[in-house]
Amino acid sequence: MVEKPSEEAAVIENFTPRKTFSGYGMRVSSGIQGELDLINQVFSDEETNEDKILASAEELYASGDENIYARLIHVMCHLRLAPVEARTTWHAILKHRDLLEEKLGRPTGFRVALLDYFVNQNHALKNPKVIEIHVYAETARQAAVDELTGLFNRRFFDAAIERELKQARRHRHEFSLLIIDIDNFKKVNDTHGHTTGDAVIAALGKLLRRVLRSEDTPCRIGGEEFAIIFPETGTDGAMIVSEKVRAEFAKLKIAATDLSLSAGLATFPHDASETRDLIDRADQMLYFAKYSGKNRVISYTLNKRRHVRYPLDWELAITKQNGKGGESRTQDVSIEGISFELDEATESGELLSLHLTIGNDVLELPVQIIWVDNNAQTRKYRAGAQFIRLTPENLQALKQGLPAGGKA
Repeated sequence: MVEKPSEEAAVIENFTPRKTFSGYGMRVSSGIQGELDLINQVFSDEETNEDKILASAEELYASGDENIYARLIHVMCHLRLAPVEARTTWHAILKHRDLLEEKLGRPTGFRVALLDYFVNQNHALKNPKVIEIHVYAETARQAAVDELTGLFNRRFFDAAIERELKQARRHRHEFSLLIIDIDNFKKVNDTHGHTTGDAVIAALGKLLRRVLRSEDTPCRIGGEEFAIIFPETGTDGAMIVSEKVRAEFAKLKIAATDLSLSAGLATFPHDASETRDLIDRADQMLYFAKYSGKNRVISYTLNKRRHVRYPLDWELAITKQNGKGGESRTQDVSIEGISFELDEATESGELLSLHLTIGNDVLELPVQIIWVDNNAQTRKYRAGAQFIRLTPENLQALKQGLPAGGKA
């Protein structure tokens, strides 16, 4: 009997891969790895394949990757050209190749024409050094990859997410960002030593390489913190993979230590339209995951729509971390969050203590700001906050105060 695939497996299996061209599996991928994939094909020993690969580069350009020729020339020759100049130069090299072949009466190939053009035609290269492409590829890989985990490093991540956002905006695609932090990592180091800590980090890197798709971009962005870019993937699909990563990591045992991770997920363009804001949203959700019990993934999108918000006008006292306070009124309330007015501007991520009056009860509720409206002119500032560390008593009192017991 053939076992029916699980819903999770079906969704993962049906994720949409990056578009391919000309039947050669040339992906519209960003960054060093995408460039090296293309260059490895251009520099293939199969000369009959070269024209088809060059045609695929033109298809990439026609599909919207206007920087493809500039990136290729930079990687091949370490010359930086503007996109329009790079495309013009690329076609000049193709004409130069045809001229060389006509004069010599034999094939020369693109790579020979490229070198001769830059050395003898426009003199952009004065003293070039020729190396095997696999040597260059290894050098480029070492510059972009974290040695301990085998994942991309922070420098690569910063560039990759900017490229991904530009591509998603151009083609009107979604993409998701997951930020991960290993729970209780300091305790692991203090109890078992840094060698065990390194083993835990390496184990997560190995897990990510095994579980993720080839088009995803896993990075180690610092210490025990990781980030994953899910191209062309909405919140629901990214949550399935993220939960799989969390569950698989929790199964690992290193030095008899129980392992877990917390993570925050945000999706472009629904949660944010700029990279800095997208990172902030994912980071905020990571913070909530930590302070709501750890070993969980929280999505900004799903968190916003999980519970009904009721337009309620309740008394509210606000205390900031610096001890300053103020009085306010609620605008809407759910069992997970609250929005209200303030006398002065605030920022996303700020921690506050709210004293909420419900009937005869006053609840002390720690919150973190998740959105702000600081463009007030003739009215007060507005903000939305997420409850953190709700006690069972406070949660019950909050539910009882909401219409229909706070049910969605």
